[in-house]
Amino acid sequence: MPPDAEQDALWFKHRAWVPVAWFLSFANIAGAWFAARPGESVHATVHAALAVLFGLGAQHLALRKRATAEADMLERLQDIEARLADVDTLTGVAGRLAELEERLDFTERVLAEVRGRVQLPPRE
Repeated sequence: MPPDAEQDALWFKHRAWVPVAWFLSFANIAGAWFAARPGESVHATVHAALAVLFGLGAQHLALRKRATAEADMLERLQDIEARLADVDTLTGVAGRLAELEERLDFTERVLAEVRGRVQLPPRE
């Protein structure tokens, strides 16, 4: 896809288009009502067709937006599941860390005991 077409596609995905399409649909319904005079049947029909087309466009944009939102939600859910798996791993690491702290304390106690027993001869 060329860069210009990609930028146009992103521009058209803006969230403001759904209400704009609904507004245009309702405006064309009102236009069809006002154009429904004798001799203006083509004019009224064009407004009615535009109202239907803008309404269908608004529904399409809303469904596409919902699908994108669902994809984003699924991605966020997978990210949360991955983080939960990391938390489970951290729980195991926390247990190992506590065990290492106990071993370090034991080693310090043993070293302190050995230092207390071994006395260097006094200097002459």
